[in-house]
Amino acid sequence: MSAAIENLRAEERLLTFEVAGDLYAIPIAGVLEVAEVRRLTCIPTLATRLGGVINFHGDALPVINCASLFDLDESDLGEPGVILVIGGGTGESARLGIPIDRVLGLVDGAAAAMPGARAVAERRSIQGRVASVLDPERLVSQARNVIESSLGRTD
Repeated sequence: MSAAIENLRAEERLLTFEVAGDLYAIPIAGVLEVAEVRRLTCIPTLATRLGGVINFHGDALPVINCASLFDLDESDLGEPGVILVIGGGTGESARLGIPIDRVLGLVDGAAAAMPGARAVAERRSIQGRVASVLDPERLVSQARNVIESSLGRTD
């Protein structure tokens, strides 16, 4: 199979995962790695309930609590099973870790095409459940906004 066909196939696949019993999907092309859960290091001035950083291959990777990204009740979140490392553009500053309950697998499907600024770009049926389809770039941007607003920055 040619590399172009393989790339096209990867762009038409979504990684599905659960957080607090809800189903999410993200284009596999935006997923850098599924990492082990590690202890978060605090960022001074950032509320620990929002997140922190972990050592990711020698670099600091911001990890943001899903409650602040997906408008979930923090009491519904359990202990994360893994950290999903997302790439939302170019450069190291466009990486983000999100603690999730578990990865379910890959499904066929295109990335969300809906315009907007929210990380949840679309909701659609996947395997008989309603899934929130995420846009990796919007997810990283939304995480950046959460961090900046908690630090009191508005630039």
